Amino acid sequence: MTQSIQRRGFSVAVLSSCLLPVPARAQAAWPLEIGLLPNISARVLLQQYQPLRDYLAQALQRPVQLSTAPDWASFYGRMAAVDYDLVVTAPHMARLAQVDHGWMPLLQMVPDVEGLLVHATARPLKSLSDLRGKALALANLQSLVSLRGLRWLADNGLQRERDFNILRIPTDDSVGQLLLRGDAMAALVSAGEFRAIPAAARDQLQLFTKFAELPGLMIMACPRVVGEQARLLKSHLLEFALARSSEGAAFLGATGFTGMRAVPPAVLSAMDTYLKTTREMLVKPS
Repeated sequence: MTQSIQRRGFSVAVLSSCLLPVPARAQAAWPLEIGLLPNISARVLLQQYQPLRDYLAQALQRPVQLSTAPDWASFYGRMAAVDYDLVVTAPHMARLAQVDHGWMPLLQMVPDVEGLLVHATARPLKSLSDLRGKALALANLQSLVSLRGLRWLADNGLQRERDFNILRIPTDDSVGQLLLRGDAMAALVSAGEFRAIPAAARDQLQLFTKFAELPGLMIMACPRVVGEQARLLKSHLLEFALARSSEGAAFLGATGFTGMRAVPPAVLSAMDTYLKTTREMLVKPS
């Protein structure tokens, strides 16, 4: 069950369980707000991250609130406005927020993300040139998998709009049906998105290639979360990711993550190649 609340002028979706009673000494504390990248539906996101909310609320002895946004641009706009305390976000967005707004990395989700090019077994993609004049399905043009995949295709001589068209899809699990109907010749998806395709459709799809291995989602702290507070949050999150608690085990089981790790500086600096494009896609003119 979800409900909407207003915080600092924004309407956000939160779990009603965020309003459960907390210890008396924490009742006066403003909730720690965790923003979740809307890469899947809000309902699923909030369900997946509820164990993390419950664990942190108990560990910190203060209210913790989960929020998301209707789309990636709106989500990044709330990061830019520092409307969240922590976020779970894609690495290229994390780097942009670090460079432009002073957000700091806490941890990175494990494992890394595999970028895949897949097609229907009944309509095999024998070579990349088979994409010419056809449609390529993408769940989200703003995702790192899409950006890296389109760059990889360009490096192989295939330019969007010139050599193939982009077919945007509303949800990740519709990729399979698009390919099976022949609406698109192939699709760029993450390994997680591929696993999310219903088995009946997924069994009729085939992997053409894994074109990249990309950094996993990152947990970032806003500029006001510093010093001992940042250290404490990082410590609690690492303990949570060890799955020694029922909440930690439930979270890893629901999300497919296997843990969290410190973010190597080189991982974020490697995202600099995407900064210009990411900024153009996500930053709305004022």
